Amino acid sequence: MTVKIMTDSAADIPPEIVKKYGLSLVPTVIRFGDEIYYEGVDIDLKKYYEKFFSSEEYPQTANPTLYHQYELFEKLGKEADEVINIVISSGISGSYNTAINARRRYQQKTTDPATIHIYDSKLATFGIGVIAIMAAELAEDGLSAEEIMLQLDEYRDKLEVGFTVPDLKYLHKGGRLSRSKYWVAKLADMKPVIVFDEGKMEVAKTVRGHENAVIESFEYAYEKTGRPDSFNAYIMHARNLDSANRLKDYINDVIKPKEHNLSIDELGMTIVTHTGPGCIGICLDTHYKFLK
Repeated sequence: MTVKIMTDSAADIPPEIVKKYGLSLVPTVIRFGDEIYYEGVDIDLKKYYEKFFSSEEYPQTANPTLYHQYELFEKLGKEADEVINIVISSGISGSYNTAINARRRYQQKTTDPATIHIYDSKLATFGIGVIAIMAAELAEDGLSAEEIMLQLDEYRDKLEVGFTVPDLKYLHKGGRLSRSKYWVAKLADMKPVIVFDEGKMEVAKTVRGHENAVIESFEYAYEKTGRPDSFNAYIMHARNLDSANRLKDYINDVIKPKEHNLSIDELGMTIVTHTGPGCIGICLDTHYKFLK
């Protein structure tokens, strides 16, 4: 029995890793006013930032379309007996519901359809990515979709993702921060440490200054995982390599774990649209091999 793995472009998996693990991506919709793009299809990160800073319209995102979901189900369904679609957390996106509807259409229109499983990652950015990569490796080992998802459940609950932003105006523009809270935090130079709790984004704490918030984003995840001696730390940034490198130095020079792996990559368009440039995220993983 063959199993294929697909996930959202919001998983922020580098192209070389997508190719290496044979993953398929469904593009998130990116809108600049009346202009519509599909992440990774007709707009790359370079073009996105050019439009971000030049467009009069603030960008918005929308779920991967029903058409794109259905199209990929149809393609992968011809190649495999089962397909696992790992989607961005249903607590922050409607992608899960769109995938359910696309599956229903696929089953109705296809003679002898493959079995489609929709898996809620309950995370975002590379938190989805590491789950998708693990699923792809388990599929290569010959496990069934049910067996894979049981292992994913256990793995997902041991991942911690946290992030922070230097400028709250983007969270405010995206409707995720009220005007009153925005101004109170701005005047006090308070920055949020944002985490995922049961699939929803929650502000775990606020601290003064962006660099302190970067460190606290890691410390929160590190504390939640029991301050382990060995871990993988995937640092993600939105045009903020300086802060990413400072976090890397903090882990190496202050935490000094016995064994650890670090990587630094850029965040994709989906999360940048909601957080703005400068965002720093950390995915902390203590239970799987390093994926770079």
